[in-house]
Amino acid sequence: KEYEDFLQRAPAEIEALFQDILISVTTFFRDPDSFDALAKTVFPKMLAGRTRAEPVRIWTLGCSTGEEAYSLAMLFAECAEAAGSEVPLQLFATDLNSTCVAKARAGVYPASIEQHVSPERLKRFFCKEEAGYRISKDIRERCIFSRHNVLADPPFSRVDLISCRNLLIY
Repeated sequence: KEYEDFLQRAPAEIEALFQDILISVTTFFRDPDSFDALAKTVFPKMLAGRTRAEPVRIWTLGCSTGEEAYSLAMLFAECAEAAGSEVPLQLFATDLNSTCVAKARAGVYPASIEQHVSPERLKRFFCKEEAGYRISKDIRERCIFSRHNVLADPPFSRVDLISCRNLLIY
């Protein structure tokens, strides 16, 4: 009861509680076997027979600070290049937490991502900065980040792949 009363008097505490409840634990290329399956099986099938006029559309729910969304975009770029395909990617990444969405849009990550991102990918898809690394403009432009409440807002339609691994943590 005391905490409830405090919440009614302190709006900043409501936001702090909200941030604590939402889990923001994600890394680039988390669970490499899943990304390997996408690269070997799923993305080649999506690319087969498509033209530049038929983009692949991916939606990642609970995108947190963007690592999974950017991992998918990087992997797709690698697969498209290997297949000699110019099929574009439209990746929609959504999260309930607007603070996380803002971080994802910025695409800036600490140097500690070196533990999860290969040197080749760091060189190809990131720009080294004083604070760490920034996702390349080419990859950032393929990803649209927005705040979205999957429990209340309508889902995205006409998508080829939905990734909800971060959401399933809950």
